[in-house]
Amino acid sequence: APRAPVVNGSLWVVAGEPVTVTCSADSDPAPIVTVLRGRRPVAVAVYEPQVTMALAAAQPEDAGEYLCVAENQHGQHSTAFN
Repeated sequence: APRAPVVNGSLWVVAGEPVTVTCSADSDPAPIVTVLRGRRPVAVAVYEPQVTMALAAAQPEDAGEYLCVAENQHGQHSTAFN
């Protein structure tokens, strides 16, 4: 079964500044890793060990909870971050 994905931390971001968040997972077979905002996927990597969500200029409305989900045919794990 896949292990819970790891996120490079919750971040404090200044509005207008770029932000990059990487979520990684380790599983065999390789996972599908998705970053969700609500129910909407904002970044997806298929059969890759990590996915990166990048915002060129963060806005106040980008604040809030995101979910990183790693899944393969053996199961699914998720990690929330702000």
